Amino acid sequence: MENYELFIEHLKNHFDSKIVDDLINSLDKEPTGSLLLNTKKINIETLKKYYSTLRKHPFIDNVYYYDKQIDAPGKSFLFDNGAYYIMDSSSLLIHYFLDIKDGFNILDLCAAPGGKTISISLKNSNCNIISNDISMPRILSMRENLERLGIVNVALSCINPAKLKLKYQNTFDIIILDAPCSGSSMFRKNEFSKLDWTIEKVNKCVNTQKELIRIAFNLLKPGGIISYSTCSFSYEENEGVILDFLNNESKAKLINLPHIEGEYRHKDLKEAIHLFPNLYNGEGQFICQIKKDESLIIPSLPKSKKISINKQQNLELKEFNYQEIKNNHLFLFNNYLDLSNFNIIKNGLDAYEIRKSLLIPTFHLAHYLDNKNSINLNNSDFKKYIHGDLIKTNLNLPDGFYVVSYENINLGYVKKVGNDLKNYYPKGLRH
Repeated sequence: MENYELFIEHLKNHFDSKIVDDLINSLDKEPTGSLLLNTKKINIETLKKYYSTLRKHPFIDNVYYYDKQIDAPGKSFLFDNGAYYIMDSSSLLIHYFLDIKDGFNILDLCAAPGGKTISISLKNSNCNIISNDISMPRILSMRENLERLGIVNVALSCINPAKLKLKYQNTFDIIILDAPCSGSSMFRKNEFSKLDWTIEKVNKCVNTQKELIRIAFNLLKPGGIISYSTCSFSYEENEGVILDFLNNESKAKLINLPHIEGEYRHKDLKEAIHLFPNLYNGEGQFICQIKKDESLIIPSLPKSKKISINKQQNLELKEFNYQEIKNNHLFLFNNYLDLSNFNIIKNGLDAYEIRKSLLIPTFHLAHYLDNKNSINLNNSDFKKYIHGDLIKTNLNLPDGFYVVSYENINLGYVKKVGNDLKNYYPKGLRH
């Protein structure tokens, strides 16, 4: 545990000893469980029938704590089908502090596994979000999360942010920079992160963070805001990075975050906050907002060409203005930015798989649609469906594809052929 002792000394170089001692003591306690409700799919009264320990967050809407020793919301068909998203309550403060307007173009620069994008989208479905990460496996995992939740205003990208600087300068209204960090707020969730901590790792992260915040500021529209955050307790990765940036960028100014219960503010940077687990019920986060000088000239934004939805496809999704066929899938979206310099993995709603001349509706489409016209399964057929089995039916409906639901939550598609409902539930979710 030599590294851990060095970590404690390291914190005491910048923070009051009592604050550090209380913080270290809190790291021996059980990690906090919290989830964000997807109100388009479920209400809290229904969710309480499944989990007995839910208690509301004191000031963030649709966020609930739960006791991990009693409830396991990650092991439920509700989680698999997007009724909620499990994430740390500290991270949820990022969207809480942002004033997001309809039509905003938002870049989540280091997005995976997707909590910040998801929390913003569930609160602001009429903004356009480009969520980028340099890790393809993490982006693909994020794609699964978005599809379960039925989120459609997000484009996923996997590219080094440095490659975006030329074409997308002064473009985005808001940039979320949850920067790669040494991860000390993960200590009580992950024993390895405690063993892996070194001062060398902190310094390496600082170099990356300084580079990323410069890139983010370049991409930010005049008058726009960067939300900078880390899940590190280290001064060097937080106040140190921000103060260095402000010293070298005259067009940047701090936004003083509103005061909240359980915050900690360092004397060197009183506009930003730390969320320490001894003060705030969460695992920990540093959050700071930076605004770009509004007096700069705003250039014309790179825009995509508008493509009319093909009427011959008989799609009942008139709310979308753009379409793209990629890897034999039809995507529908409203984001008008030209994203050709991003490495786009998925844009908007993955609505249909194209097999020869047929359109096969997707799991994502099932979770985007409401359940008004779904086939509501009884308990026996629900168990068959999530197991991947064929379901027999006597429903008087034409043959074709139908959404099935349980407890008013869409699960996925079946294809009715005679008296059979063929199962299209994703194999990775079957159990």
